[in-house]
Amino acid sequence: MIKEKDMVQNFMQIQEKVLQSFQCEGEFFIKPLLELEWAIRDTEDFYFLSYWTKENKRMDAVIVKKNGIPMVYQKKEYTMVVAIDCVKIAFVFQNNQRVDVK
Repeated sequence: MIKEKDMVQNFMQIQEKVLQSFQCEGEFFIKPLLELEWAIRDTEDFYFLSYWTKENKRMDAVIVKKNGIPMVYQKKEYTMVVAIDCVKIAFVFQNNQRVDVK
């Protein structure tokens, strides 16, 4: 059985390895959608990521730009797209770092 602390550390290490593999920097929530169809489209000012759920519902997200360049990273058989989507983010902290605010 994996200890709670080990699970969090393993997750952080794997996420860092994924970012290194795609040769990008930053902290992103990584959402694997390996089985879904997807496309990138652009307008004059924006790039959009569209992907289709298993129920064939199209979801759209705005692709983030860095220095004016869309953050789309290709690596062999995978592509990572950094985009803004409606997601819930779980922030994980160590309990001994908590401070009281008055």
